[in-house]
Amino acid sequence: MNLSFLSPLFLIGLAAIALPIIAHLISRKSGVKKSFPAVNFLISSQGELATRSKIKDIILLILRALILVFIVLVFAKPAVFSFSTAQDNTPKSQAIVVDNSFSMGYGNNFSRALSKTQDLIDSLPDGSSAFITSLVPDNKQEPPLIQDKTLLKKALKEIEISNTFTENEKRLQDIYTKLQKAPSERKGVTLITDLQKNGWKNEGFQRSWLEVIDISQKQEASNHAVSQTQLKYENNSIIIEAEVSNFSSDPVQKLLMRTSLGDQEIREFLDIGPEDGSVKKFNFSTEKTEMPSHGSVETSHDKLKVDDIRHFIINGQDQFRILIVDGDSREDSRLSETYYLARALETISELSDTNISIIDNDSFLDEDLSGYGLIFLANIGEITPRIAKDLEEFTNSGGYTVIFLGNRVRAGYYNTLLENILPGELQNIEEQKLSLLPEDSGIFSKDINEKVGQVKIQKLFNIEPNAESATLISASNNKPFLVKKEYGKGSVFIFTSTADSSWNNFSITPVFLPVIKKIHDFPYYTKSQRNYLVDETVNIDISQDTESAIVIDPSGHQFKLKVEAPEFGKTRLPGIYIVEEDGENAYEFVVNIDPRESDLKKTSIPSIESSSEQTQGLVKVFKDIWRYFLWGVVALFVSEATFRAIFS
Repeated sequence: MNLSFLSPLFLIGLAAIALPIIAHLISRKSGVKKSFPAVNFLISSQGELATRSKIKDIILLILRALILVFIVLVFAKPAVFSFSTAQDNTPKSQAIVVDNSFSMGYGNNFSRALSKTQDLIDSLPDGSSAFITSLVPDNKQEPPLIQDKTLLKKALKEIEISNTFTENEKRLQDIYTKLQKAPSERKGVTLITDLQKNGWKNEGFQRSWLEVIDISQKQEASNHAVSQTQLKYENNSIIIEAEVSNFSSDPVQKLLMRTSLGDQEIREFLDIGPEDGSVKKFNFSTEKTEMPSHGSVETSHDKLKVDDIRHFIINGQDQFRILIVDGDSREDSRLSETYYLARALETISELSDTNISIIDNDSFLDEDLSGYGLIFLANIGEITPRIAKDLEEFTNSGGYTVIFLGNRVRAGYYNTLLENILPGELQNIEEQKLSLLPEDSGIFSKDINEKVGQVKIQKLFNIEPNAESATLISASNNKPFLVKKEYGKGSVFIFTSTADSSWNNFSITPVFLPVIKKIHDFPYYTKSQRNYLVDETVNIDISQDTESAIVIDPSGHQFKLKVEAPEFGKTRLPGIYIVEEDGENAYEFVVNIDPRESDLKKTSIPSIESSSEQTQGLVKVFKDIWRYFLWGVVALFVSEATFRAIFS
């Protein structure tokens, strides 16, 4: 901002400062000096008093001179000014949008955006109507068009930086659509932004109604961020892998990283190349009974602080348990129904804190299923009504059940006892040489999808999937090979062939392990991983008999949940959230920012640079400040009178 005077001719009045100086000089007494010994004695005894009197006179002189200066400045009308886009004085309807995505927290970008918005409000032609809104919506109702500039500035003060971003083009289009109801013929949207690339789908996004103002001063922003954390469990150790990304063209050297887990902290320094990432491993030793619930990885702060920390939840507090039920167990385990299945799950368990139990059909009938997260039934011939009910409750409460069929399975028995959870009705066994078809359901990665032809099938059950089910893998006769049904909070998967190699070679092909891991990860990450991004909706797990539940966000604010529909969508702050059931801590989940917003590369959308040095096509916008000098006059009068009364 720059200083100017709206009535500069009044500055001539500053010459009036000479008046108190002249009066001060005239008031000084002069005459012929004669020396009298007695008088000299009195004067010398009052020397200090005379000095104080001179100081008082000088201070009064200064105060009176300042009063005159401030009075002159009031009439000269001082004002500060900035530059805004040139425009005519025809009233218009304007939406001013402030970019509040978290990249705007870089340096002083956001404060510059607010200042620029105030200038735009002041520059609106008389009779114009406008509203102020944020680029990232805050779920409040969009403000109405108003003409009162004071109210517009008040609305501006309510905008805060968010911890996320939005789809810019859709958001701006929605805002412009709202303007269509305005009576004015001139309508437009002004976006004040740092032009960060994230959030823009179209690099060439331009609209005749859109004006983009870049407040970043075209500066090259350097930023690093903790972009990812991964946890692994080995006996009594937790290994935390933290990735720090450098989003600038310059290297980062000796960056301090602090990884905290409970009251333990490990510090490391790392170097990161330009436009690169670096991964550090931190090994914490802890007993299961003493394992903390969460931790964080943090780096030294740069100009964008919000992405310099990432929180994580410890998933291994309760070990993920898997039950394998072998319907055709043998003394030689290599010949049993679940041999290949168990080997696959053991391989997967090396990457996670998983406990695997293998039991036979008889033991299964008396097993308590409540402690498991995933159950595999392989060619089970005997199912009692009680165990069928237990399986239904297990699935309904969030468990995952995987059924492999085989020669011991009685279709009618399954259809009757497992009717509620079965993905479809079992029919006859078909003997035919078949293979698997490539699929697009996401079960296979691209390279695995190319190998599905290696799976050869001799026998499978025909199944008629019900309306709630989805076929994930099909055989070459277009009959289902893997069917899934969601039931309550859990799911049921059914393979129409065996888990061993008696009806197919599925278990000995490269396809088997990825499919089993995909199924394993569904309940593992649902039950154990509680990591979300800002603004994601969280489905809260509430115990069946809970009467009241709340979520406490990182700031300590409490949100009451509807027990019958426990969804939580107010994940606006990064950090640890606590879920309480009936006043007791149930569990925690973590919310982090989306690291895509940490990359501060700019889009190429045309914009106006907000700079007082570039005035082409811009006009001055003035904001008077003479009122401050008027209050200064009052203050100086009071000070002068008080000072004179005290020292008179």
